[in-house]
Amino acid sequence: MSISFEKLTAGKLAPGAIVPQALDNQWVPTKVLKILTEQEKCLLDWKGRKKAVLSEWRRSLLYAPQVVVNRAALINNAVVVNDYSGENKKHFQELLERRVIVDYLLTEESPEQRPSFDISDEKWFRWLEVIQDTDLACVRLDWGNQDDDFKNISAVFHGYIQSLNMPDKIEHLTSAFRIPKKRREDFRRRLIEVASYAFDIASQGKTVVRNELYKKFVCEDGTRIDDGYYDKDKPFAIQLKEIFDLRYTVNLPDALGRYAFTPKGSPDRTALGDVNQYNLQNLLKDNRVAEFIESLRRMQFATIEQALYLKGLDILSLGDVIEARNTDEWAAYTASLNVLLAAPLEFEDKIDDVAVQFARLNQKITELKIRKMKRSANEIVSRWQPGMMIVIAIGGALMKLSLDPSDPSRILAEALSGPVAIGLAPIAVNLKITASEYIDLGISINFMRSKVSQGREVWNEVKGALKSDPRFKLIEKEEYKTMQDADQSRNENDPNEIV
Repeated sequence: MSISFEKLTAGKLAPGAIVPQALDNQWVPTKVLKILTEQEKCLLDWKGRKKAVLSEWRRSLLYAPQVVVNRAALINNAVVVNDYSGENKKHFQELLERRVIVDYLLTEESPEQRPSFDISDEKWFRWLEVIQDTDLACVRLDWGNQDDDFKNISAVFHGYIQSLNMPDKIEHLTSAFRIPKKRREDFRRRLIEVASYAFDIASQGKTVVRNELYKKFVCEDGTRIDDGYYDKDKPFAIQLKEIFDLRYTVNLPDALGRYAFTPKGSPDRTALGDVNQYNLQNLLKDNRVAEFIESLRRMQFATIEQALYLKGLDILSLGDVIEARNTDEWAAYTASLNVLLAAPLEFEDKIDDVAVQFARLNQKITELKIRKMKRSANEIVSRWQPGMMIVIAIGGALMKLSLDPSDPSRILAEALSGPVAIGLAPIAVNLKITASEYIDLGISINFMRSKVSQGREVWNEVKGALKSDPRFKLIEKEEYKTMQDADQSRNENDPNEIV
């Protein structure tokens, strides 16, 4: 069989290309993870798993210009496989041909080369049927020898795990995962144990892998990793699982120089506090730091009118996705996103346009779906006023900026001071369009990732600049809930509807 395909390298991917983390076979939102662990249930007991993964898969196909999917997910993930079975096949093929979906090849030379991981003949032949008449695109880290690339990825993962005994990393993770004061010393000791384990693996001439970490620190002894029996008696199993998963799932987007698409209800990459990323932009010089602070002071928050929106994206078919991507509203949203990503330091006059275009796109998606409905539209829509928020992370410190509900003419800046290094520190800025408990929409765009040479000084400068500006209302807090990429939906808060 000869398949027609385009060989892409990382530089040929769309600037806003993403890798969806929800397709990882171990993904589970934080609240669900806690319930499964506390009730001694396994990942297979999560009733809403298929719906949650489908929602995130639709979210990535709708809101990202391009989606890179690894082979294991393309061939083994039930949600993805269902999208190219039966009537959906032609729509999936169209998304492949339009380079919306890009096949990430690990070591294979072509998409028809069978992967090395276990796969049934039925699944493999189904995949071959999809690609045999499709002109698709595939990406690898390099189309030549990739040994050094793989070693580098493994080394980055191992290096992060082995650095968990460093005081600044411990402080950052303690803050990011909101460890209670009375348990912080135990958490510190546990991170040191994890780092020591990685050091022992390195002394054997090997690098640590996620499954080994799962066996040692997360899963019940004697159980299969894929079944997801998380041991509540292993100290901080929940937090460690999320740390391992987050570092693991950002490996590929970092290596490709693109973005990890964090699912709702899960911590984003700012929780890691890592500076040695493949895709960090250049160090922000002092004059650029001043420009960043000035952009903060000048930024405008769009007030988006309340309207009817879909309650969830899981009701959309691939045909609906394609129809939405063909609209002027999708083109306008994507254009505004590309402008922001191209000049992130000039965000003050760009973020409000992204938010407005995002809302218009979702109104269009809702309108298109209602036209097709044979039942009452009230079953699938709810009234929602999208909210807009900027989240800044400098080291372990966080700041959330949004319109002040008591005075919409001012911007509320909620600051949570955490550990920030005196020297080199990571800085990340996210635009979040927030969802409500009734609406399964919302998105987080990590549009700026860089590092500053004087982290603590920059954090204090940001707070000082906003405190002295009458447009801002600065509130410094000791603690508030971890900021995640979207709010939990109402159903996810009910244990009876989870397991």
